[in-house]
Amino acid sequence: MATITRARAPHRRDVGESLLEIVMTVVIIGITVSALVSGLASAAGAGEAHRQSVRSDTVMRNYAEAAKSAARSCVEGAPLDIDHEAPTGFRISTTPDAPVCPSVKETLQLELEVVSPNGSSDRMTVVVRTP
Repeated sequence: MATITRARAPHRRDVGESLLEIVMTVVIIGITVSALVSGLASAAGAGEAHRQSVRSDTVMRNYAEAAKSAARSCVEGAPLDIDHEAPTGFRISTTPDAPVCPSVKETLQLELEVVSPNGSSDRMTVVVRTP
């Protein structure tokens, strides 16, 4: 007569995952997702700051070009009439406040400062001469 042996059922602790394993998996996934979201938020903020800086630089360079253009058609000693409007939210200031056209042998040094809507400022020195 043949004996029939049954396979033993595995112990209860050997079946599936334990609660500790599940909790550790959820914690690791949570940390990973929060790091990813934090990195994306930082990148978005840095992108906006760079965009604002580039816009400020463009406004400042356009103003410098307008100042050089005004010097080409001005009369020595007359006020330098810089015809340029700053875009909404930007402020442009010059030193000296009321520049005058330089003589043919001289140059005028303009200190430009542009303040952007978020409060950051950029500065540039422009040397203007009449032709």
